[in-house]
Order: sequence, then C-alpha cells, then structure tokens
Amino acid sequence: MKMLSKYKTTTLDALEDCNSRLAKIQAEIQAIINKWKKWDTPTAQLLRYLITHVNNVEEAATGESTKKGKPTVKKQQIFKVEYIEKMEITKSHNIVFHAKLSGASAYEVSTYPGTALDPKVVNTFMQDYTTQLDKHVLSKGTTWDELLKGKKRQSKVGPFEWLWQCTPSDFVYKCTYNEKKYEQRLKLRKIEDKLSQAHKSVIAIVNEVDLELLLIDFKPINVSVLSNEIIFPDNSFQIGCECTTGCKAGLAREVCCPTLHGVKHMYDDNEIAKDMVNTAIYECNSSCPCLMDCPNRVVQKGTVFALEVFRTTDGRGWGVKTMEDIPKGSFVIEYVGEVITDTQAEARGLEYDGDGLTYLFDMDYFETEYKMALSIDATKFGNISRFVNHSCGPNMMVYNVWVECSDPALQRIAFFACRDISADEELTFDYRMSLSESKTDKDESSKKPATPAARNSIPCLCGAVNCRGVLISN
Repeated sequence: MKMLSKYKTTTLDALEDCNSRLAKIQAEIQAIINKWKKWDTPTAQLLRYLITHVNNVEEAATGESTKKGKPTVKKQQIFKVEYIEKMEITKSHNIVFHAKLSGASAYEVSTYPGTALDPKVVNTFMQDYTTQLDKHVLSKGTTWDELLKGKKRQSKVGPFEWLWQCTPSDFVYKCTYNEKKYEQRLKLRKIEDKLSQAHKSVIAIVNEVDLELLLIDFKPINVSVLSNEIIFPDNSFQIGCECTTGCKAGLAREVCCPTLHGVKHMYDDNEIAKDMVNTAIYECNSSCPCLMDCPNRVVQKGTVFALEVFRTTDGRGWGVKTMEDIPKGSFVIEYVGEVITDTQAEARGLEYDGDGLTYLFDMDYFETEYKMALSIDATKFGNISRFVNHSCGPNMMVYNVWVECSDPALQRIAFFACRDISADEELTFDYRMSLSESKTDKDESSKKPATPAARNSIPCLCGAVNCRGVLISN
C-alpha cells in the first residue's frame, strides 16, 4: 500500500471548503463501487483510493479558518508513535487514532489526528486493519457490493466515514502489533530472571519502542573471568588490614588496606566515595579480619540499586537507567567480562570493527615497564554494564579497584555516580574516560572501538550540551 505512506487524515470542514475537489471524489467513488466485484481486496483498494485523494486537501485539513472561511496552513507537531491500537470517527466527523507513543508505558494510549503521526506507522496500521476487514467480510459469505447496496451517503458524511458506517457491526479489529508486543514482554521477563540471578539484584528489561528483543548472546557473570592466556598471580602474599574496629573512621584507618598500599581512603562510613577524583581504590579482602559489613567493602558486594535495561527512542539501541535515586559517590555497577591480553585485544578488535560494535575496555591505570597490557572484553562474558551508553556529560565515572589481587595489571573497573542521579534517569559514562586532567587522549581507559580509524568514524548521539560530536576523538 505505497499510497498510504502519504496519508494524512482530514476533517469535514476542510473537505467542504474544497467543493469542486469533493464533487470529483464523489463521482469517482461511485465509479469505483460499480466495478467493486472485480477487486480481490475491495476494502484495501477503496481505502487506498480515498486516503490518496483526501491527502490532496491536507493543507485545508491542518489549517484554521480565516475571514472568508478559507483555511490557512499551520505546522503541526509530529509525534513519534510505536504503534496504533485502533481508529475511530468522532462525533465531529474527524478520524482519530488511538496510539502509543514511542518510549511511553504500554498503558499510556492517547488519541491523535492522522496528521500528527508518522505516515509509516499509519501505513502499517491500515494494512493490518484492511486485511482483517476483508477476511471478515469474506467469512460472512457476503460481498461489499451487497453491504453497500441501496445505501446512500449523507451530504455531511465524508467518504471515509461512509465506508466506516457500512462496515459490519460485528467486525472487531485486533491489533496484530499489540499481540506481538505481548509475546515480546513474556520473552523479556524470562531474560530478566536470567540477568537478575547473575547480577544478584533487581534487573528489569523494557522495550516500549519496537519489537526488538534484548539479545543475550553472552554468558551473564558478576565477576570478571581470566582468559586461558592469563594466570592469576599467587595470592599467598596478599596484604590484609589489621583493623580491629571494623575499618571505620578513626585510628583503624591507619592500618587499613588503602593506607598499607599508600593511597587514601575513598569511602566514608556509609560506603560513599568522598572525593570524585580518579584514583586507585584498595578494598579489604579475604586476608582481612573484617566482615562484609566493613565500609571498605563496596564494589565486591555488587550492585545494590535496581536497574533497568531499556530501548532508547533516539537510535542509540539499548541503554541502562536506574529505577531509584542514586546519591553522588555511590558505587553503581562494575564493568565485567573476560580479561584478555593486549595481543588478544588487538586481534579481536579487528574482528569487532567488522561488526561495527565492540565491548573492549582497556585496563591501563598503571604505566610500568613490567605491566602486562590487559583489556576487559564483555562480548562473550559480561553483565548489563555492556549496555551503558556514552555521554560527553556523563553521570558516572570510572574507578580502578583492587580487592583479592594487588597486581597493578589486574584491577576491577567500577562505575560510581559523579553526581546525584534521579530515578528513571539513564546511566552514562564518557567513553574517553581520561584518568586525570593531565592525561592525553592516548592514555585513555575506555570502552571503545578497537582501532583509531574506527574511533573517529562514529558520530556521537548523546545530546549533551557539551557534546564533542564524535564518540571518541584521538
């Protein structure tokens, strides 16, 4: 139904202002009815014809009356709609559609004139509607010729409304898209359960944009795993704290893990990062006498906030948002995956470039001669942090955390809130992720396209006021 791509609804007033055009339409409709028996799909043919001709007076339909009753054209807002649930003719003889806005809740269905909707969405609806109506008429053992026989259209009734009045009263339209949407939600609930078990926290998955399913083509984990080419170092020399008061503020901090590693304590007694600067964090570990309620055990406890993976409305694919308020300095989620060598990362990066997507995150906090260059690859193993989108004005920042291993090359990558984050707000971090203001671009630790050429080829869609225009700049 290619003609429907130009569909715009109209009003009775607008049609009456175009008398000559309306008279022509009426005559042609009568000629069409006379040939009706020759059509395979009469409903679809008539609707296509009517909509195409009514579209010719769309300027009148979207206008406002002036002195002599002549309409003036005004620009109307176009709403981004996921699907149309049904349509109806109002008492004022207007055609309106019951539609769900893209990104809105499934229960938020409102009415809109056709001129306010994406023609492609209207086209999809009309194809579905007319197909069902044709099948219904055929199933009753009748024809449209019989249904229209002897019926006359009143002068105040537009051609589309006339067809509407002739539709069998027992016809009930069932929105095919809505039925597919229901099946999608059932499948997403199963995926939710799988991810929630791996995360050991509440994870929701919502798609109020299209019928796309969240593809879980990776093994959900909550702690990174090492590739076969990496051997976990001997843990017998792991340094543990000597705290006897639970590592809380006071004298105990003088013998706690951060002090023993030569860095300051980042957490207060409420497990909030005090200083939003990118520095090393050493948490207590299995060699320490303190228990899991120790305020210096934060990242190792995992995500404590309820999060949601959702389908974005602006073409950025999937994203992650919080379902509750997150205070500034709070640990949000850890970036986990398969820890691989630099050689493996280079090889995989070339492969991922061909797919146009990569989940490689460089682990390059320490720059030492003996350090083995490593990366985290969340392609085959990971959690929902792999769906966190970039922003040039992010609400999270990256911290490098050491827990059970103090090897400089084997830190854990953790996201912390760099400001207060409100419930229902998308979580983002800067893919450039400079470790300090003095770092150069080549020293960035980031989830990024694997090669320099690929980095500059991706436009940034974050929408931040300070957006740089490209995802990553060298």
